[in-house]
Amino acid sequence: MTRIMPNDKQTIDLNHSDETEESAAVSAENAAGETAAENLVIETEAESMEGAAVFDLPDDRHNGAGAAAETSKPKKGRMDFRRRALLKELEDREKELDKLRDEYAKSVLQNAELKDRHLRLAAEMENFRKRLEREFSNRVESRVAGVLAELLPVVDDLERFFGVSDEAKDYESLAAGARLIYQNMLKVLQNHGVTAMEAVGHKFDPNRHEALMQMPVEGQASNLVVQETTKGYLLLDKVLRPAKVIVSG
Repeated sequence: MTRIMPNDKQTIDLNHSDETEESAAVSAENAAGETAAENLVIETEAESMEGAAVFDLPDDRHNGAGAAAETSKPKKGRMDFRRRALLKELEDREKELDKLRDEYAKSVLQNAELKDRHLRLAAEMENFRKRLEREFSNRVESRVAGVLAELLPVVDDLERFFGVSDEAKDYESLAAGARLIYQNMLKVLQNHGVTAMEAVGHKFDPNRHEALMQMPVEGQASNLVVQETTKGYLLLDKVLRPAKVIVSG
């Protein structure tokens, strides 16, 4: 075993004393830290309680009336906005209605103008129709009057012929006079586009000829005009009177 000398013992005691002091210092520091932490917790709780107390103070913003006022403000704002929107829409509708009234008034005016114009045009058309009828009637009357005026000399010739024929004994002269009257009559008709059509020897045409009878003719082909009983006449290219004929069978 090792023997401890008194000096060594003192040394051990000194070391032990130093360790004890260090432990005491550490303990003191720990205690101080714990105390500071407890104080911090207490201060934090106090601040929280103060905040809660401030939140619970009797202010208009936190009581029932204040909350109702705060709630009513957005509702009132929305109602004002909606009212302005409705007024704006009403104004737009009134403007549109005024525009429609103006358009209706214009359409009524245009309709009246068109109706008046229609009546005027109808009256003008009626007058134009009557004028055409009068002009056509005047032309027909003028043409008929011209034809009749040209026939009057033929009537004069016939009157002279009949006046002479009662006393004359020369039948050849009477025949020559009658032939002259006939030629004058044909000349009047030709002046107005009336000409006699040739029928004998031509093929039967129902548009130009009127068949009185059909008979077999020796040496003639069938459906040919072999005899003309009444002469037919043309007015220009139109049939004025069909010829009455006898057709071969």
